[in-house]
Amino acid sequence: MKIVVFAPHPDDEIYGTGGSILKWMKEGHEVHIVYVTDNRALISWGKKNDQIIIEEAQEYINFSEDQIGEIGLKEAKSVAKAFGFPNKNVHLFKFHDQDALNQISRGITLAKMIIYDADRIVIPSDNNNHPDHQATHTIAKEAAIELNLVNTEFYVYAIYNVMKAPIEKQVKIRIAESRDQIYDIMTLYKTQLALKDTRMGWLTLKRKRSERFGVFNLSNAGKFYNF
Repeated sequence: MKIVVFAPHPDDEIYGTGGSILKWMKEGHEVHIVYVTDNRALISWGKKNDQIIIEEAQEYINFSEDQIGEIGLKEAKSVAKAFGFPNKNVHLFKFHDQDALNQISRGITLAKMIIYDADRIVIPSDNNNHPDHQATHTIAKEAAIELNLVNTEFYVYAIYNVMKAPIEKQVKIRIAESRDQIYDIMTLYKTQLALKDTRMGWLTLKRKRSERFGVFNLSNAGKFYNF
């Protein structure tokens, strides 16, 4: 089975579907990861919102957004390698953080080249407050519509909002046996762990027992809260 996971930012794959990625790889599936943005706004956003952990951010605190973006993509590549993705299965759109909504058309073009033969597409929810998450959802879904992928299933994960879906449209994947590995992989996102909320989320990975998805197909598009 070919599974394509879309991450709006480097680290969203950890919190949304990290354990599932490891499980699918162990089962022998062909798993791809798509990093849509570059995290360039990470430190500047953290400064504005009192999210910076000064002792963790010393190395990056005075870097430009271009420099942070370069680091963000390097970290993403390191994380992908730690997960076990072959290089050919790692896709970087390199859109600027906070700008993915302005890159929908380009994103659809790039996504179509990856998902045209996908059996499962894993995307963030349609309902959230982050524009890059919304853009990522739209890019993947619209690309699938243009390709008429009527037999492809969508696994939808929620990070910033509640996963609302009928019980028959949900699947829960047990990840307790891999949560220590996910926790360790997250340490490669050093810039991300310079933020208070991200570090708090990282610590909770040790207690995470499962990941939950809404499962849909194209005929469900627009009919459910998360899809």
